[in-house]
Amino acid sequence: MFLLIAVFGCQDQLATTEGEAPGLAGELPSWEEDFEESEYKWGYVNKGGRLVIQAAYDDARNFQEGLAVVRKKGKWGFIDTKGKEVIAPQFKGAWSFEEGIARVLTFDGKMGFIDPQGSWRIPAVFEEVQDFSEGMARVLKDGQYGYIDSRGELVIPCQFQNAAKFQDGLAKVQIKGNYGLIDLKGELIIEAQYDRLGHFHDGLARVKKEEKYGFVNRSGEEVIAPDYEVAKDFHDGLAVVKIGEQYGLIDTKGQTVTPAKYDKAWSVNNGMWGVKMYNKYGLINAKGESVTPIKYDQLYSYVEGMAGYQVGRLWGYLDSEGKEATPPQFGLVWDFKEGFARVAFYEGTGFVNKKGQVVLAPRPNYLDIRDFSEGLARVQVY
Repeated sequence: MFLLIAVFGCQDQLATTEGEAPGLAGELPSWEEDFEESEYKWGYVNKGGRLVIQAAYDDARNFQEGLAVVRKKGKWGFIDTKGKEVIAPQFKGAWSFEEGIARVLTFDGKMGFIDPQGSWRIPAVFEEVQDFSEGMARVLKDGQYGYIDSRGELVIPCQFQNAAKFQDGLAKVQIKGNYGLIDLKGELIIEAQYDRLGHFHDGLARVKKEEKYGFVNRSGEEVIAPDYEVAKDFHDGLAVVKIGEQYGLIDTKGQTVTPAKYDKAWSVNNGMWGVKMYNKYGLINAKGESVTPIKYDQLYSYVEGMAGYQVGRLWGYLDSEGKEATPPQFGLVWDFKEGFARVAFYEGTGFVNKKGQVVLAPRPNYLDIRDFSEGLARVQVY
């Protein structure tokens, strides 16, 4: 049996998080000095476990589009998969590349976008920007939100109280406290009349009005009346809803498929739903039939066809059919990424494949290690 001694934090700090001031009196340090130099540096290992990028950075992020954000003291830059600093650390904040450009924050407090060579694609003139999605990026100006295109031109004026990224050609915006949907031309497809509004799944979007949830189609027509205290997005033709104090499943016509009898329910992907009853968890299929017994102390959603489960203090993985691919033997498990999953052993954190076989054993000189991305995993070396 493997037991867990310590689990490292799973959430990354933002690339723009400030350090605390060294004292109450005197001047604050400059941003270049505001991050303390880390005693233990970050590098990257390949799937064979070899340290292919030397641990030389005070902080680091996953690779995305061939580049990774790294920090040296208070400055952020980018390296390639060979460890070459292709964009020298020089920014107050930096984010991963999306759609061929990366968002950065200058020491003047302005945001813009650079290309993979470090040249300005869109000058740093914005108070706030988000990453591009479907060729559009949200920007903030004078307290209002709008959108720029990949040339940096404001194509949808800053006129919204709040706004989200585009998805499937639509974006959620807030006008006078209510939410609606706009298209890529900025035209309202669904009028701003809802307290909450989700993106479309299976042709329907979840809406909240007067404390109740329902669903509308792309024409804004109410397909399922807002009768539910709680409702979740559709997945594989079904949505979780709360009726009374229990949860069940409805189809896209609003018909009950699985009666509301569970204490909790959610889509775990893979055409199945996680359910909770009597403080235990299990899986059901689209017909409401049991896939696994309701016996687990915790269940994760499926990622890459595998889902973590807990029995007592130990964890294992279910395969795509809901069968136990591994016995409960790990101190903790994480989602699969690129065919490997991080797991906690007695000796530390390592990686297993989908058969539960150890592919990278824990190493005593690795203080922390994260998931693989584009064939590399960042690691903090002791």
